[in-house]
Amino acid sequence: MCALLGACAQEPEPRTADSPPPIQSETGSSEPAPTPETKLDTHQFGASVFVVNHVEDFDAFMKFFEEGAAERANMGVRGQLLSRLDDGRVLIHFVADDVERVNEALKSKQMDSYLNREGAPGASIVWLAYNEVVTMPATPPSGQTFSLLLKFPVTDFAAFKRGFESRHAVFAEQSVIGEGLHQSAVDDTIAILHFVATDRPKLEALPKRPEFVELLGIAGYHGSLEPMVATDVSRSRPGAPPDAAP
Repeated sequence: MCALLGACAQEPEPRTADSPPPIQSETGSSEPAPTPETKLDTHQFGASVFVVNHVEDFDAFMKFFEEGAAERANMGVRGQLLSRLDDGRVLIHFVADDVERVNEALKSKQMDSYLNREGAPGASIVWLAYNEVVTMPATPPSGQTFSLLLKFPVTDFAAFKRGFESRHAVFAEQSVIGEGLHQSAVDDTIAILHFVATDRPKLEALPKRPEFVELLGIAGYHGSLEPMVATDVSRSRPGAPPDAAP
């Protein structure tokens, strides 16, 4: 079950009914910061899958990827943002209906056979997660966008979520137009953050902001971060056809 999403998914832990998930950030507009009206329906789109693939031939990979649209739809994947890191790796953020549906589909023999067909890229990393906070602009961006992905442990997820939501204005000052907080489906102490911005230097500087360092303190995390910064290449919003990112 490797190539379509990039690696094998781990068995998710069951989510309790009193902790509903919101949805994935894909990318936003180069206009003003997102508002509450731009949040996707968390009950309809509850899952995100983050994949990092080692890709030697990007054009061949894109052909392979585009041929998998029907299979991804059958898994409940409704949108994605595909980005390239400077070292050639490809980062993909998939938005899906729910974690359990994706995980079951990935474990099927039919999917395993499909994913290992000729042209499959080398698998690298996959993170299956519940969507907790995701905002995006009402309309797609008209210019180039960039992604910042961070993953680290959190001691008090509820407090961290409140801190994340209260720093919306800080993120916007760093040209962020889409933001997502996600909780690992395998380990509920792990947070995954995805930011989409219009200015790469400003985005790269975000983790160094005092307000962001303070946010990490709320998370109970005091280690060093290993951010992934990538250039967005193509996107598809839930309910909309794919389009190439500028």
